[in-house]
Amino acid sequence: MIIKYYLITMLILGALLGLYIYTLSDASFVWSVPFSNSTYDAPVAVYAVIMFYAVFVLSLVAIIIDRLTAFIESNALKADKKTLISKIKNKIIARSDDKLVLKTETFKDIGSIIDNLEIVPKQGASCTHNDVKKLLAMYENLQNGEEIDVHKFNIPQTSPLFTLNVKNSIAKNYKNGLPILKNKNYIYELKKCAFLALLNNADSKEIEKYKDSISYDREISLAVFDAYLAGKMELNLVEFSNICKNAKFSKDDYLACAKSMKRKHTPNEWIKLFEYLADNDDSAEEAYLFVLLDLEMLTEAKNRLKAQPSYEFLNVRAYLDLKSAGKSYPTELFFK
Repeated sequence: MIIKYYLITMLILGALLGLYIYTLSDASFVWSVPFSNSTYDAPVAVYAVIMFYAVFVLSLVAIIIDRLTAFIESNALKADKKTLISKIKNKIIARSDDKLVLKTETFKDIGSIIDNLEIVPKQGASCTHNDVKKLLAMYENLQNGEEIDVHKFNIPQTSPLFTLNVKNSIAKNYKNGLPILKNKNYIYELKKCAFLALLNNADSKEIEKYKDSISYDREISLAVFDAYLAGKMELNLVEFSNICKNAKFSKDDYLACAKSMKRKHTPNEWIKLFEYLADNDDSAEEAYLFVLLDLEMLTEAKNRLKAQPSYEFLNVRAYLDLKSAGKSYPTELFFK
């Protein structure tokens, strides 16, 4: 609109300038065209108007170029603003997208900073931007244990939010985790969550069905051990030994295990189990000696000690010496 008024004004001014100069002088001027025999004879006023309009055209071109440049820059800034918001949204849901490129210098620096940050919304965070506001609400719902539609928010399977959403689903119903145990595409963390929920909520028949669907770390091994003590799982000697090794049982762990299993097994079963464990893991040796002493199998304990250095298991040797001297003390006093 301003250019329109500018154009009309300059045209009028040019005409008035020509009339004014012509009223002052009607003299003519002959202009010879360079490199040509042509000449033009016209009043001075005409030449003045031509020069005025030439300057006007140049200024008009400059204005148009400036406006066009400003328009292009404005659109670029608007596009980068949208891109920056998309980057922030992707950061919240831990999604990567190499196609989001900032083109203006104004946003490039901000974008490079955001690329090297992790955005974790604070509790109760809000925003005036509608899409970001929805993401923040979704994030808070997840933190509160709710299950959301990950496809609606385009959350990738590699995102911690995806993992949290699956955990929330499993927490609501352990059966939601059963398909995960059968699917190789899920990360170990989710398989572990599903299996622990299974141990805590399912019956022995269902646990038996899935007990070989995951590798055991220490946490799972201890949970399986608890399930075994609770009568929810059956384990043979090899399985029990492997669980203890996977859990990286220490001497104290094996000893605690022996004490806790005293009432679960018959003496023969108790001896057989810890003899097998001790034969397959040196860390279980003290626990086996505890079992032997607790069952007053002193000869077997002495025979077992013969294969050990004299500086090892001093507590057991002291107990046996006291027994030989006719003194009796509770076995637990020598195993702390």
